[in-house]
Amino acid sequence: MDQEKKERWMKQLKPYRFRIIWTFLFLLLAILLLLIGFGKTLVLLIFAAVGYIIGKMRDEDLDIYSLIDSVRSMMGI
Repeated sequence: MDQEKKERWMKQLKPYRFRIIWTFLFLLLAILLLLIGFGKTLVLLIFAAVGYIIGKMRDEDLDIYSLIDSVRSMMGI
């Protein structure tokens, strides 16, 4: 019974999934800015981005040079 309810909710919310995700992320960002300030939030976001990049490199078995090339291609350099 619970699985059926979960599937029904997921089906109903699927068209709105990105709105829900982005609203939650920006709400979290606003709370961080209000609680710890701009500078500390910026440092936290930088560390999270570096952690994501390192994790992506490990998951996809990339080296630093291929990562730099992909960043350059995204920036158009």
